[in-house]
Amino acid sequence: MARVQTPPVLSQLKVARSFSEQATALRALKDEITGHVQRKEWWVQNGILEPLVNILQDNAQSPRRSHGKERSQIGQPGGLAEEEVVRLLSLQLIASLAHGGAAFLGPLHAAGVVPTIVSAISPANTPPQVVLTALRALSNITASTHLAAPGADDTTGLSDALFSPSSLAALYAILSQESADAAVQEQKRLVASLISRLCNGPTHQNALADSGVLDALATILASFVVARGEVVPGAEVVGQSDGLADHIPAPAPPGADLASTLEALSAIVSSSRFRSCLLLCSPAIMAVFPSVEFTPPAAESRAAWNALAAGGFGNIRARDPGAIDYLLPAVPIPQSRSQSRGFSDYPPLGFSMSRDNLAGSSRSSTFRFTGVDPGRLDALGEDEEADEPESPLIPWLIHLVRSTGGLERTMAASLAVSLFKAGFASPEREQAFAVLVVPPLCQLMKEHDREIPASAQQAASADPDMARDWAVLERTPDVLARLVGESESLQRAVHECGVIKTVAKLLKDSYDPQPAQSPPRPWSPTPEPGESEDGHPTCRVGPPGQVPAYAHRIRMRESALKLVAAMSTLSDDYREALVAADVVSYVVESLSPTPGKPASAKEKPAAERGAEGGDAASAYGHNPNMVIMAACHATRALARSPKIVRTTLQDHGLAMPVNKLLRHPDAEVQNAASGAVVNLLTNCSPMVPPLLGAGIVKTLCEHAHSLNPGLRINALWALKHLVLDLDNTRRKQCLEELEPGWLVQLISDDTSEEEALYTRPRPERRATDADDDEDMDAETLYEEDRAWTWPSLAHTPPPSTSPRLQHALAKLTALRDAELSPARKARADSLAIQEQGLGFIRNMLMLPVASSQTDMVDYLFTELGQDRLFAILADKLKVRVVGAVGRREGLRGRDAPLVLYPQARIVENLAYILVNMAAGAPRHRQLVVAQTELLKLLGGHLNSKDAGVRRGLCQLFMNLSWVETEGDRMPCSQRALELERLGFLAKLEGLEQGDADFGVRERAKAAVAQMKTPTV
Repeated sequence: MARVQTPPVLSQLKVARSFSEQATALRALKDEITGHVQRKEWWVQNGILEPLVNILQDNAQSPRRSHGKERSQIGQPGGLAEEEVVRLLSLQLIASLAHGGAAFLGPLHAAGVVPTIVSAISPANTPPQVVLTALRALSNITASTHLAAPGADDTTGLSDALFSPSSLAALYAILSQESADAAVQEQKRLVASLISRLCNGPTHQNALADSGVLDALATILASFVVARGEVVPGAEVVGQSDGLADHIPAPAPPGADLASTLEALSAIVSSSRFRSCLLLCSPAIMAVFPSVEFTPPAAESRAAWNALAAGGFGNIRARDPGAIDYLLPAVPIPQSRSQSRGFSDYPPLGFSMSRDNLAGSSRSSTFRFTGVDPGRLDALGEDEEADEPESPLIPWLIHLVRSTGGLERTMAASLAVSLFKAGFASPEREQAFAVLVVPPLCQLMKEHDREIPASAQQAASADPDMARDWAVLERTPDVLARLVGESESLQRAVHECGVIKTVAKLLKDSYDPQPAQSPPRPWSPTPEPGESEDGHPTCRVGPPGQVPAYAHRIRMRESALKLVAAMSTLSDDYREALVAADVVSYVVESLSPTPGKPASAKEKPAAERGAEGGDAASAYGHNPNMVIMAACHATRALARSPKIVRTTLQDHGLAMPVNKLLRHPDAEVQNAASGAVVNLLTNCSPMVPPLLGAGIVKTLCEHAHSLNPGLRINALWALKHLVLDLDNTRRKQCLEELEPGWLVQLISDDTSEEEALYTRPRPERRATDADDDEDMDAETLYEEDRAWTWPSLAHTPPPSTSPRLQHALAKLTALRDAELSPARKARADSLAIQEQGLGFIRNMLMLPVASSQTDMVDYLFTELGQDRLFAILADKLKVRVVGAVGRREGLRGRDAPLVLYPQARIVENLAYILVNMAAGAPRHRQLVVAQTELLKLLGGHLNSKDAGVRRGLCQLFMNLSWVETEGDRMPCSQRALELERLGFLAKLEGLEQGDADFGVRERAKAAVAQMKTPTV
């Protein structure tokens, strides 16, 4: 490569005897490489990184002087000491090299750059300019990693370094700075951006919550509330009474970035009740958003409310809406749902938006409500905790969605959705999301869906405006997908906004052939030597990575697939609309790491259907694992429709691509693929024969032996569906492949569950129906005796004097114990595995021909053991007490044993196993009736709150009292007498007369009639 003669910087750096000589050499190097990729490559290949890292490490270990006069005495720019100037220049050079793209990631990581940079971000012992430059270097490394080639785009190491305990303390210190200086605000913006891009999974999320970073971000969010003049009127009065007045922050300065703050908060609190509650209970959020009674200043402000109530779309309930609710328009509430709470969430318009005549107060600029006397507002009493109101933060975020645009709107909606899905919004708030949040988000997607200019498709970087537009288009479908999943009203609202056409277009645009996936090499008069494997790793430049336009299309593909999956979960109408929009061909191609050109079933020859997509250098890109998993989720949701399975999915040859993913090297992809297979193996699916021929039974049985609980659950679920449509021979082969002993272990493995539950914190060990257990996804190790507190309160006067803080601390401690304890997840996984294992046995015994039914019951008794099977079933119905051995009676609180009750979904599957046994030969009915202990245990569930359990038990007694032949009449009478002796006849008569479920009443009626008069 032709280049100008450069000064011998390396030798100058090595022989420099003073900081000034080092600074001179570093400045010369900086001037030479800035904006010149080829020179950056030349210097890296000649070993510049190691000296830079050594300089940073040496300066980090040298004694630090104060940031006062001693630092500014030398007269360096910005008042920095000479060693800090050298440190700053070294970081600027590293940031410049990282900005060069993914090609420099290999040597940067090999030189140990990331830990060295992370050590320079603490504002306690590092000047602001150096901290800012270090954060920019980390941001550039993160951006380059996201543009790296598949396989080199893993950010785990970077995340682990940034979210280590010492680094988290530095991040908390940066976010807690109160200075309005532009450099400090830029530091906060960069930290928030790094969190949103690198926070991957519950381990990092919980670390950010525990370290106080979440609380610091919440304080920044509260400062935006103050700056917008939207603090709840009377917040200071309430704060003075409960000790939170000092936590109302100063207004956010003009340079603060709201979108990055919202995005970071959304990344942390996602999929967690504990972290969501931690945000809502942050002292700053509680200070600006107290739950207080509010009376609108003008009577006419209630006009819209009264009109809706008169029309039957809402009602004026005992508790009036909060002040923030008056920032939102009145929303019609279906009358059937308007009775569920004691206060309203949908107030009318009628307040003044003017800031000219604000209520007189020392902090009057924080209020946007006119004519309000804060002294007349009363905080809600402690006696109302049972009906605890939602935080005003939720309606404020909805208001933010309506009053902002672009990325701010998207991230405000994202945070609101996280809080809504965590269960902290009132039930009626769903209608507000449908009317006030969904339309703006759908409109936002349409506004930012612009054609990518030809000049940008091959550019190595994107201009800031375009990058922001792309971010909106990538994130908004994902926010909508999280919002509308499993909600009929929200899916209806999204559909009415035309989102199916929009998402189909986004998915199709993501498959437009990309002119270039990697940036072009700069022109050079000399031939390029190409990538070399020779030399030290710190001097070896890697592949160039991807152009931003290509990376944007891949991320947009993933987001669009998530929305397709969300819109396919409930309604066949929406599934049919998606099929009509031709999204299935794009879903199928997204199941392949190397997709080809998407084509409809008619356009693609039969021989090519289900074949592998394009080659590794396909013009349609390379699908990373996240895209493949999103396509698997979309497949699973679409396959809920038997019609679509039999027609569209079959015509597109979906079976083989999904089957291939079951052998994918990544366990998460295997899990998603096994979830998709669940709905492809039902008894109506034409894909069963080809999948059987491809050896799917062996694959699923191997997955059922996996240590991954999710993979084990999905494999058993798929096998449960598969055996329902097989003949006896193949059913037996399936059980042999699964191994009878392993199946027995799966359905009876309570030992590990009990041991795990015994490690639960005592406050959570109480008698409870585990139907109320929540699925917990946190993987962070639980620390049992650690009490929760906020780092921001560590050095303040005792916070226990505030009743609101006391209540918040108690609530957070309980949620944290429940969510982070591994016992909760172990229990949920164990129950799910047992449920699917029992369901597998249930379906194995479900046969339409009596002779086949009898044969299969006998086979199952032979393989599993008759007595052992009945003993396992009886054990599933027993109430178990954990931790009672060796403890005195009458213990309470932490010392009380834990009582575990049978689960409804377990009892239902167990009941139908006996139903299917009793549907065979008369001798099997006699055998079931002979299990006196088992039947007594089942009788206790006839009053279960779960209608499915009651229906199953009534069906069991119907089968037990059924007369197969005339010769079975006498044995049937004996069975009926035995059931009556056990008290079941009286219980069934009670269900016949008074059960709320029609199916239960009809089955009980038939069972009673047969028990009284056995019939053939």
